Amino acid sequence: MIPEAEETAWPPRSGESRIHRFPLPPHPIAAEQARLLTKMALAEWGLDEALDNALIIVAELATNATKTGEVFRLSLTRQGGTVLIEVWDTSEALPDRRRRSMDRVDGRGLLLVEGCSKDWGWRLEEQGGKTVWALCDARPPEPPPPSPRM
Repeated sequence: MIPEAEETAWPPRSGESRIHRFPLPPHPIAAEQARLLTKMALAEWGLDEALDNALIIVAELATNATKTGEVFRLSLTRQGGTVLIEVWDTSEALPDRRRRSMDRVDGRGLLLVEGCSKDWGWRLEEQGGKTVWALCDARPPEPPPPSPRM
């Protein structure tokens, strides 16, 4: 049985929120399954503007979760035009978003999550494991202000 998280990073505040929860296997196609489930949920909710960023976020978080070798859980929560994406896995290893060497082909996933989300983070769960979460808006994120030129 997969434990339910008791708290979320962003608790829904009204009856308009909707939640989908999916257990996924630690299989090479899990990221694609997570993308398909996300695509269906966002289509149901009419949040097409959030789809591209949500698919990138879900694929990266699911790929990381498969590395535990155990079943993990994808949760999608909608409130208005915002989607909370949460991936729970059994590992208590903290997410590592350090920049990697240009020679490596891995290690950039959380940088993509950061770039595609309004906000993201993680929490350790009392029942064990951790949840990595990201907020994705139907509106594209504001571009950062231009840096001053010297």
